Amino acid sequence: MSGICAITGASGYVGSRVAEHLSAAGWTVRRLGRSGSDVRFDLANPVGTIAFDGADALVHLSYDFGCEGWREIERVNVGGSRRLFKAARAAGIERIVCVSTVAAFPGARSNYGRAKLEIERAAFEAGACVIRPGLVWGSHGGAMFGALERAVRRLPVVPLPAPPGLEMVLVNEDDLAELVERMLESWPEASGELVVAASEQSLSFGALLRSLAIGDRRPPRLLRLPWRAAWLGLRALELVGVTPPFRSDSLVSLVAVDTDPFSRATTTAERFGVRFRPYVP
Repeated sequence: MSGICAITGASGYVGSRVAEHLSAAGWTVRRLGRSGSDVRFDLANPVGTIAFDGADALVHLSYDFGCEGWREIERVNVGGSRRLFKAARAAGIERIVCVSTVAAFPGARSNYGRAKLEIERAAFEAGACVIRPGLVWGSHGGAMFGALERAVRRLPVVPLPAPPGLEMVLVNEDDLAELVERMLESWPEASGELVVAASEQSLSFGALLRSLAIGDRRPPRLLRLPWRAAWLGLRALELVGVTPPFRSDSLVSLVAVDTDPFSRATTTAERFGVRFRPYVP
């Protein structure tokens, strides 16, 4: 299928993979963002009409991690997403895919998970479909997976703020991008659906960290650390203007995980012809 697909967050790790995949599949990709994009876009501001000029679809991945406190997160990320969906529908776009996270679920404790849940609700109101990816892994190694990988490779002792037996669900970056493509192609069948994008073969947090060691290097020594103490340390750095390697709110998303994410889905990826490969170091 060909057409113009507007993508927010296309300069990020997951967004760039989705943009490359859709481009290779025949779509004309229009990147919306603050820098290095085709059209200037910022969640904090109204969407310009040029963003959707002639567009056939929208994939929304953008999220502003620079917001401080729930009120600002709600104003920028949730309110900005609502404006985006409204503008897309006003421009006649029906095919809308909102890429969320498994950290979004009723009772989520992280601000990120709470905000993404509200964004999902706005997406469904606009007739969109929602994809909740697990931890995204792949050869390009970015976002949370990349942060964990860098910690394991650089530190002789790796702090372990989450229980080593904590079960995590993961999705390969290419499988996730393929699911986005297939759901766009399956419109309107995909409209209103919620899909959890992750292999059903989960992995413990401790096993994941050990798997990230390079070559024949010894697995890193894992040092158990109360997660609240780790959170306080990360938060203290953020409050004084230092950007830590791992955000404090990401830690909350990690430890306060959804114990049964697949039960939230309304349908499966297999319905759209996508199977998720298990994690391979």
